[in-house]
Amino acid sequence: MDPEKSREIVSRVVADVGGAFAAGLGYIGDRLGLFEALASRDAWTPRDLAAAKGLDERYVREWLKAMVAAEYVEHDDTADTFFMTPEQRAVLADPGSPVFAAGAFQFALPSLLHTPRVVELFRDGGGIPFGELGEEISEAIDRMHRPWFDHLLVREWMPGVPGLVEKLDRGIAVLDVGCGRGRSTVALARAYPKSRFKGIDSHAPSIRKARELAAGRATANAAFVEAALESISAREKFDLVLAIDCIHDMPDPAGALRRLGGMLSDGGLVLWLEPTGSHLPLENRNPIAKMRAALSPFHCLAVSRALGGEGLGTIIGEAGARALAARAGFSRFERYDIASPVQQFFGLRP
Repeated sequence: MDPEKSREIVSRVVADVGGAFAAGLGYIGDRLGLFEALASRDAWTPRDLAAAKGLDERYVREWLKAMVAAEYVEHDDTADTFFMTPEQRAVLADPGSPVFAAGAFQFALPSLLHTPRVVELFRDGGGIPFGELGEEISEAIDRMHRPWFDHLLVREWMPGVPGLVEKLDRGIAVLDVGCGRGRSTVALARAYPKSRFKGIDSHAPSIRKARELAAGRATANAAFVEAALESISAREKFDLVLAIDCIHDMPDPAGALRRLGGMLSDGGLVLWLEPTGSHLPLENRNPIAKMRAALSPFHCLAVSRALGGEGLGTIIGEAGARALAARAGFSRFERYDIASPVQQFFGLRP
């Protein structure tokens, strides 16, 4: 045994445990509006911040000290006040920011509360239906993905597919599979008013939120349907089928892709996004892939297995995507070189 390597592992354990508690406190700060309040003025004393939010000063002070240690908040030692930099505000307090990330706290803590149930899954198999994960999970996913759909989907991702923007500008029929709360569908509908968009998702509360979002943004060319993919008629054809970060969750991923292929019009495209990562575990030793791999038993694997599914897990990599596409009968598979640290982009044609 190499003592130095052992100490390195201990350091990683300490960092992960500290991160877990910091994420819990991040959840508290997000839910109680502490980050938002901190961002609203130049500096706060713990007493003033606690009074402004109607909270206990001693707990707020301890929260602030921990957030400074986590490098989410700053401290003025002379004045004993706490504040946030512009960068910290953008990441933790501004939901419309292209780098907003506080939704991840809301995803992590409610997911970890399912740990006792996941322990039983390890013993007995099975899974957890998406609807039983709790309402906070769908909200958290929407908040986590909002920077993608508000800032990247139209500006960077669609232009990265050769010829696609021109078709969308002219007007085509688009199906957004697993649309969740509809943010991707609405963003596309607003950007390309001559095209028609249908978002589908089997989670009824998410579809209700999607319809509210579309109505609030006066998006008349977007419609939403509460439905499993299997219930959508293959007679309805689409020029573009969009599947963002959802195929690996499905009980029959290859079958789902096959069905999507059957919905394409002549010359149509399935644009398929999967989380960045590799089918080779050693290649996932980086922060983003580590997070994706670690959340899989709590979410993606459990959701698929709850339906008696294949249970691919969160990370399938390009190799896994190519294998699925081949099983689904696609003759053409293309990877698009779109710069993204979080997603891989694949194009499928029959």
